[in-house]
Amino acid sequence: MPKLVDRSQRKREIAEALLRLIAREGIEAVSVRTVAVEAGLSAGAVQKYFATRDELFHFAFDLAGEYIEQRWTRVPQDHLLTMLRSLVAEALPLDDQRRAEVIVVLAFAARAAVLPDWAEHLREGYEYMRAKTADFLARAQREGHVRADLDAAQLADVVSALADGFAQHLLQAQPGSSLRDRLLGSLELALTELLAPRAAE
Repeated sequence: MPKLVDRSQRKREIAEALLRLIAREGIEAVSVRTVAVEAGLSAGAVQKYFATRDELFHFAFDLAGEYIEQRWTRVPQDHLLTMLRSLVAEALPLDDQRRAEVIVVLAFAARAAVLPDWAEHLREGYEYMRAKTADFLARAQREGHVRADLDAAQLADVVSALADGFAQHLLQAQPGSSLRDRLLGSLELALTELLAPRAAE
């Protein structure tokens, strides 16, 4: 009797192989064949799930967002401004897993610049994350942890842009380097200056 394969689980395993390959060798190493080798499958087996490299990236982009959300659920529910800094850190390339996720998101964004259907998918993903960030900031404002003189949705735009920008710069910073320490310190400063409650409130 042939072994039954959970299709959704196999797709995740293949996408996880793509993330490992990117973390180790970079985006140029990615092809259906190299991902198949990383996953311990034949290229033909991978093509049953993903016919092209673009399909692989499309799925891996969604999986990266899912992983970020999973890590968010594990962030301690303490002081909300401190918690927000931790949430931002979960989207930064501070280990191999998160580094691969950032590279996939950037690769997807580059393709989205010239492919309208990819652009729409990217906008939907960004809007979802932005809405969750705005909801969190609105709660933090109500509880007095974050400045309340600016609209939460507007603050969410700025926080998202800061996280994206620093993520790109951190890709070039080696663990333990002075550049990495400086960038993380600068991000901490930017978030504190942007979000800390104002004395007049």
